[in-house]
Amino acid sequence: MHQALTSRCTIYILLIGLACFGLRASATTPQTTLEWITLLKSQYAAIEKEIAAPPARANFPDAYKLFLRQWQDRLAGRFAAAATTVEELIKVDPANAEIWRERLETLRLYSQPISSPDQRTVFGDGEVQKKARIIESPPAVYTAEARANKIKGEVRLRLVLAADGTVKNIFPIRSLGYGLTGSAVEAALRIKFTPAVRKDQPASQFATFVYEFNKGDAKPYIPRTVF
Repeated sequence: MHQALTSRCTIYILLIGLACFGLRASATTPQTTLEWITLLKSQYAAIEKEIAAPPARANFPDAYKLFLRQWQDRLAGRFAAAATTVEELIKVDPANAEIWRERLETLRLYSQPISSPDQRTVFGDGEVQKKARIIESPPAVYTAEARANKIKGEVRLRLVLAADGTVKNIFPIRSLGYGLTGSAVEAALRIKFTPAVRKDQPASQFATFVYEFNKGDAKPYIPRTVF
């Protein structure tokens, strides 16, 4: 069990390094791979920017639902575009195919349009009989690099608390450098919980966890807002 978790941590951390925070390619890395990774980095940045700017009800009192749906559609489209890029990376970077396939699964999940709960396998906390219950949520380590640079800020992770009791489909919707996003991901993979219940069966539930770094390790919390 510990070995399997370590392997998953390694995959996620390497995935973040490749796709989000500046892969340092060797001289033998194909130029086409670097071009796709550069595109993916820009797409991740666009996703973060979109998530950070949902429509405010106060600005659209008479048409809030319309603008909200348009925002949701734009966000889904950005995830879909990133998924297409990862499909190409699987072709041009076979050495890291396992990592890219796991990323592709996550991007496809978040690119799905809004639909009836009966058409989905992952649910919001308002769509289940019982919400997932957190048993243990380890803190994320404040890295030596972040400490040396006196970095403050938060990492927000969108993830799935799966029906089988594992944490899956982690996506950083707000990231930090200096190894802090990777630290938050590693901590999130170690969350222990009792799965949500829907129709009297264990169910997978979306969740957002925030790791707020301020001169020390970050204990996560679940924000009131979706993102």
